[in-house]
Amino acid sequence: MGWMLFAGVIALPVAEVMTWMKVAGMIGAGATILLAVGSVLLGLSILRRQGLSILLDAHRRLERGEMPVEAAFDGLCLSAAGFLLVVPGFLTDLAALALLIPPVRGLLRGWLERHLPPAVPAAQPASVIIEGDFVEVDPAAARRDRRLDPRG
Repeated sequence: MGWMLFAGVIALPVAEVMTWMKVAGMIGAGATILLAVGSVLLGLSILRRQGLSILLDAHRRLERGEMPVEAAFDGLCLSAAGFLLVVPGFLTDLAALALLIPPVRGLLRGWLERHLPPAVPAAQPASVIIEGDFVEVDPAAARRDRRLDPRG
């Protein structure tokens, strides 16, 4: 698993540079830079608008006594999108823009629900609790009392 992470860390910058070169070759260097800046600005404006709506949705759910699990997942996706928008490159911008689309987040949430084990284990049967009082007995005193005990 570690080698996959290492390969991803190496492959992503290489893929980003190759994409930049390909796009710059097609539309020119200046247009490529404008496109990159424009995608970041567009993504950040969408991020700000959706972030506020998700925060309000979570607040409404909490007021109704519900757990805002979907809103928390959406917030996590938006945070990841914000991070990806800051990283320079078209591939990370595309991934960020995908995370900003609510149906894509819904598909991702459904896939994760099907493929990840639940975070909270299934309810276990309640353990039996027996209440009572106890007295701590000194072993020497117990031996002395046994001699006085008529049963023993």
